[in-house]
Amino acid sequence: MIMRRYLLIALLLTVTLGLTATAYRPSTVPNPRATDGKAFVANPDNILSDEEQKAIQSIAEQLHEITGVEMVTVALDDIGDANAFDFSVDLFNHWGIGDRETNTGVLIFFTMQQHDIRITTGNGLEGLLPDAVCYDIICDEIIPVLRQGQYGEGLLVGNQVICKRLTTQHALEELMFGYRPKEPKEQPWKGLSLFALFVAMIAGLAYWAAPRCPQCKKKGARTKDEILVYATYTATGRGIHHHTCRSCGHQWDEPYTIAKRTRSTSSSGRGGGYSSGGSSGGSFGGGSTSGGGAGGKW
Repeated sequence: MIMRRYLLIALLLTVTLGLTATAYRPSTVPNPRATDGKAFVANPDNILSDEEQKAIQSIAEQLHEITGVEMVTVALDDIGDANAFDFSVDLFNHWGIGDRETNTGVLIFFTMQQHDIRITTGNGLEGLLPDAVCYDIICDEIIPVLRQGQYGEGLLVGNQVICKRLTTQHALEELMFGYRPKEPKEQPWKGLSLFALFVAMIAGLAYWAAPRCPQCKKKGARTKDEILVYATYTATGRGIHHHTCRSCGHQWDEPYTIAKRTRSTSSSGRGGGYSSGGSSGGSFGGGSTSGGGAGGKW
């Protein structure tokens, strides 16, 4: 009789634990934007401490302000038998991380029980964060910290390294230019004459818009731009035009102002407030990924 009672208790505990320890699916991961329209961190299982979460959030906010890149960190306890690669790609696309037009989104995805860490990138960051670079960041920077049991610190380091890479001068110029993956053309020579006419028109306009040398009064100076302060979404930037006259060699500088960056009007919730979800699970910029990035286990 006593043995039956213990068996019944054990069975009830097993069922209860099975019900409460349900693994996540991409559609059931709590979207941080549902409660905070500017959140970049999902930490439903409290794997990150409050200080670590705030630090990661701060880095993501600064990166977004300067470059427009949405870098999201998700730390989960368990995804069951799901494949971490498929899970992170599905979650990335479900939330729509990154700008809809430029696809400059990053997802740093961590699962405790599976010992998995992944960096998933939007298609627009393949040049700045190629798969090999993501793999090096994971193996050289993040995993050594995770193996010490410092999970929040490891994710913080990953955010810091990626932020540093995306705010170099080269990266900022590429991001501000508005990179888009090139699509293959079926008829590369079609419209060549129209293109040549367009180039000629641009060259003519460039000549007439070129500065006039203050010394010999002739046009056609060579100009090299130097950016002193990059523009953000809330502040203008500053730069200097370095001119060299092609005729007499005279050199002179001309300061200029860089206009504030503008947010895409077609992006979901960017620039005009954030939505709190929707059928696609959105609330970020509406971006997508084809699975770029890398992953590893510790």
